[in-house]
Amino acid sequence: MKIWRKIAKWSVFASCFTMTLATPLSAEDVKLRMKGGGFEISGELKAYNGTTYAILSNELGNLTIDANRFDCITPNCPTGPYTAPQSSSISAATISGETRIAGSNTIGNALMPAIIDAFAKRNGLKTQRVVGQNPLDLKIGLLDTSERPIATIDLARHGSSTSFRELEAHSAEIGMSSRRIKTEEVTKLGAAGLGDMLSPSNEHVIGLDGLVVIVSSNNPLVSVPQDKLAGIFAGTITDWAELGREPGKINVYAPTEDSGTYETFKLLVLDPGKLKLSPETKRTENHKEQSDWVAADKDGIGFVGIAYQRNAKALNIELTCGMIARPSVFSMKTEEYPLTRRLYLYTDGHPRSPLARAILDFALSNEAQPVVRGVDFIDQSPEGLAIDDQQARVAFALSSQNPDFSLPIMRRFLSDTKAAHRLSTTLRFQLNSTALDSKAQGDIRRLAAELKSDRNKGKQVMLLGFADALGSGPANESLSLARAQSVNSALRAVGYSGAIVAGYGEMSPVACNDTPESRNMNRRVEVWIR
Repeated sequence: MKIWRKIAKWSVFASCFTMTLATPLSAEDVKLRMKGGGFEISGELKAYNGTTYAILSNELGNLTIDANRFDCITPNCPTGPYTAPQSSSISAATISGETRIAGSNTIGNALMPAIIDAFAKRNGLKTQRVVGQNPLDLKIGLLDTSERPIATIDLARHGSSTSFRELEAHSAEIGMSSRRIKTEEVTKLGAAGLGDMLSPSNEHVIGLDGLVVIVSSNNPLVSVPQDKLAGIFAGTITDWAELGREPGKINVYAPTEDSGTYETFKLLVLDPGKLKLSPETKRTENHKEQSDWVAADKDGIGFVGIAYQRNAKALNIELTCGMIARPSVFSMKTEEYPLTRRLYLYTDGHPRSPLARAILDFALSNEAQPVVRGVDFIDQSPEGLAIDDQQARVAFALSSQNPDFSLPIMRRFLSDTKAAHRLSTTLRFQLNSTALDSKAQGDIRRLAAELKSDRNKGKQVMLLGFADALGSGPANESLSLARAQSVNSALRAVGYSGAIVAGYGEMSPVACNDTPESRNMNRRVEVWIR
């Protein structure tokens, strides 16, 4: 019987008696009471996003509770979005047995093994790797100081889709995915008793992946149109004259099929048009080698992770609305560069085994961010950029043909950000909501730590809200302000106060408003400091 069926059955008897599923409360526990009384449940609070509570009940395990149906009645109830603090240090003596992590080979090839290695080192342990008959299967043993095996992690790297199949079958405790879970997968896993996989307790972002399109420094091209990028690499656009350059055959370079970098490019560029890489492409598994090939070929073009640009020139990407997206670590951290994607871990709430739980906690901690950087992905640590370095964005906003454009609001934005710098931490929201999305839930903790650091003492912090172009100007201005206020409440819940908030509606977009994905990029709150 599914958990929610049990709860529904108990609720039938609410008018007759009060049922309480509760053990003595610890400092971290909360108690929830059904509106109108008759049923109570308590457990360790894992997350709260304004609409749902995620708790771990001793009796029923991980639960997602609808906040519209229950009241939180203990003194430590959250007043805003909340995610339980993570502890990455555990006692080696308590680790034993085996856990399984399955899914994306983009994450599983280098990032997850590096996270496990760093986790082991953090806890005074060593690792030992054994590759299976299938090279996509890897066993990582955890050894104590005497090199005695104490635990094993099965790492299965067969693709993102397999993570959801294994979670549904309860054969893996952590699923790795280089794409967001699909609607039909959410439905299947919910039916399998895993709750809402889009909730902050189940969906976790551990880093970002970003690619740059490169050419030789002798190539005069500065930008490449986004809508022509797929054709270039699929071989339907074969001459530089089609891109406004002098005629010449385009020579295409790319990583090999098993590369996570290629998988990212295929997903973001080729797959939407159902295209395949040109068979004339010259390929290598060595990213440095590919970058050097392109740098030496004035007619060459390729793509690499931003860490492998080397002596090649990175091209800007011209968006369909005329906006220019410039590749940089900052634009990838803000997710405003189109060849950026999130790297996810999915779980059934907080994993039951201490080993899986501790690995997840470490992967989501600040300690893991240097590990993400170290294997050439984009970490989520905040960094700054002055308004003077964002002139292209301002120019595009001022030339907007949007009928709701407001010069007074734009003037206010420019005045408020004068002599300020923007942090890369950019908070985004669930669809049609002021509730933070799963990445923003983790960003709040990192942001609070950054704002409370010595380097920001005495500085003014501004939370500036924005909306997409759907709806009326006044409605979007109100919605953008509400989003900034939502972030402010979340920061207060984790111990930071003192920010000022403002909303600018649809002014100063960072993406076109022509697709659901680009509109989502414009629904955001930026953090500015002066």
